[in-house]
Amino acid sequence: MPRTVLVMTNPTLKVADTEAGLAAGTAYECQITSAAINTTVAFNTIPATGCAGASQSPGAPSYQLDIAWLQDWTAAGGGLSGWAWENKGKAMWVELVPDALNAPTVKAVGQVYVTPGQFGGTFGDGSAGPATATWPYVNEPTITPAVVAADADAAEAEAELANA
Repeated sequence: MPRTVLVMTNPTLKVADTEAGLAAGTAYECQITSAAINTTVAFNTIPATGCAGASQSPGAPSYQLDIAWLQDWTAAGGGLSGWAWENKGKAMWVELVPDALNAPTVKAVGQVYVTPGQFGGTFGDGSAGPATATWPYVNEPTITPAVVAADADAAEAEAELANA
């Protein structure tokens, strides 16, 4: 199998009040410096008995969007910094497309609890003020992988047989 890479040079990140609203959601990719969905596995502890010691088994993972951006409080409406501040603690919808130009169908959609990023930072060095936040997902995000051409061809052939 050949090597496959996903170069994230044309990302999009949209936010909205509802899942349907993502189609026309507010896009903030020009402020984003990093966005990654990370998982944490919860472990269930099985207590010790007279015959066996305590052990653990993996439970359902939890998901979070770890996001970093350039503080943009001076943008119209406060930018992403202002949006995150105004919506802190609310369950909002996000859509992350790592490369909208070369892989536009590869995306993650889900509802997150918004937390704000930083206000202020290092003074006097002329650098841009960074902001970071962790937005926990309400439920598991829906990740849509690329459609493989062979799968698409097989699905098309199957549909043609069904319509014949």
